[in-house]
Amino acid sequence: MTKLSNDDFTQGEHWLERRGFNLRAVLDVCAFPRDLAAAWDQTHIPRIPGQRLVLLGMGGSALWDWMSTQDLSDDADPFDGVSRCAALEVAERFWGDPTPRLLYPGDALIPLQQLGRWAGWSVPSPLGLDVSPIFGPWLAFRAAMLTVAALPFSERGPAVSPCDTCEDPPCIRTCPAGAVRKKEAFSRQRCLEQRLEDQAGCGIQCHSRLACPIGVKWRYPQRQLHYHGERSLRSLLAWKDASGR
Repeated sequence: MTKLSNDDFTQGEHWLERRGFNLRAVLDVCAFPRDLAAAWDQTHIPRIPGQRLVLLGMGGSALWDWMSTQDLSDDADPFDGVSRCAALEVAERFWGDPTPRLLYPGDALIPLQQLGRWAGWSVPSPLGLDVSPIFGPWLAFRAAMLTVAALPFSERGPAVSPCDTCEDPPCIRTCPAGAVRKKEAFSRQRCLEQRLEDQAGCGIQCHSRLACPIGVKWRYPQRQLHYHGERSLRSLLAWKDASGR
């Protein structure tokens, strides 16, 4: 296991913060609860004693703002490129691990939402995506990696759901497809059909997500909303063409 000082760890934390990675967690892979352990073990990635799982995420637009100051014109997916480079650089430069195992971005289908819930970042919501009591629906996972660096484990605790006390939820009222429901699970099929039908509206911008009253001050700026929405719509259209639907 790679040893490091408190100063090294703190400097790495500050370095990540300045780049907009304002959600960070260091988790013990051998302490997962039963349901999370079962989901993780389906990936066939071993959980080795002493290893740390580092999660990096963003709440709000800080990472977008930092990226806007960089020349990323050659990167096909700037968010993934920046996140990948940041994870590998912080591990080597500050934590003394030149060969961490980067799981995300990547091909490993790790249970990101379950990990975020266990880390205390977020809780399920009617929107079909998890929300944060602080950032609302304006958070995203950006990187996950395994490292042998002896990082201190993060303090964890289950997040309190802001949805439980939301009366007459605007996310339900504003969904034109009826995909967002209070007592029933989010209807992915209705959502996809609506997005394909209304590509200039729901296709690139979710009315229900915008209506959520939690974390309004962290809402992405319009340019960022369009960036994510347009990329998501392109992926949806490619999936439709490939599936022949």
